[in-house]
Amino acid sequence: MLLRGIGFDTSSRVAFQSHAHTDHFVSAEAIYATRATKVLSHLRKGGFYREIEFGKPFYIGDFRAKAYPAGHMLGSAGVKVWLENGTLFYTGDTKWFKLRTAEKSRFPRADFLVIEATFGVPSFTFPTPREAEKKLIAFVEAALDRGKKPVLYVNQMGKAQEVMKILELHGFGVKASREAIKVARVYSKFGVSFSNIEGDGEVVLRSYRSPEVRDGRYPWELTVSGFGRLKLSNHADFWELLRIIERIGPEKIFTVYGYSGEFARILRGLGYDAIAISPKSVITI
Repeated sequence: MLLRGIGFDTSSRVAFQSHAHTDHFVSAEAIYATRATKVLSHLRKGGFYREIEFGKPFYIGDFRAKAYPAGHMLGSAGVKVWLENGTLFYTGDTKWFKLRTAEKSRFPRADFLVIEATFGVPSFTFPTPREAEKKLIAFVEAALDRGKKPVLYVNQMGKAQEVMKILELHGFGVKASREAIKVARVYSKFGVSFSNIEGDGEVVLRSYRSPEVRDGRYPWELTVSGFGRLKLSNHADFWELLRIIERIGPEKIFTVYGYSGEFARILRGLGYDAIAISPKSVITI
């Protein structure tokens, strides 16, 4: 999204990058992001990053701004921008409920809101992270009781580390890819440490993009995702999105990503002024 020449998870001369997943990478002369996002992004790409801190005002282009934790993964951020005719908050990918390896999200009041809609229809109703955690551990224990090595398919950055932490807290070791372990070591530099990732653990973590994914074919293999069988998601579900909107209290809403069109229609039915935009849209406020 582009606003007044500033890119929000979109390449421009000046850009804000909300987190370190590759589908949100940007190119710019100056990329504004948290330190954790910068370090994690540098595992996969270069770029000149200007570090910002949660809650500390900064200027992006000609506008005053402030970053807030988005709760999606370590370092993920939303940003509030003060415009001449009101304030805008861009969520990036976000989560209402607290995950074990991400900062607790915060949502400021704003006049205009750009909100993700990855799971923006009512059919996406997820268990809370703690409820999903119980299901995850029950699955692992059931597989081990059968004499099988449980295999979890996860995103290697963010979700893998969340699952690693959950398994550590319940006393399970992990056998993970070099990529996931490299990311976990960055997490440890920011205070999220792991004691269960060295060696051959009881639980195997593989990329959910792996060609070996057989979710549902074997009872000891499971995809952990909002789109998978175990819905431990680092995105807000439909009902979390509504909570976020109620907290922010915007006059106008722009929905982006995923089910943006459907979510905007639902919001209009609820009385909100809402329209869907594409990630590359230029919006005027």
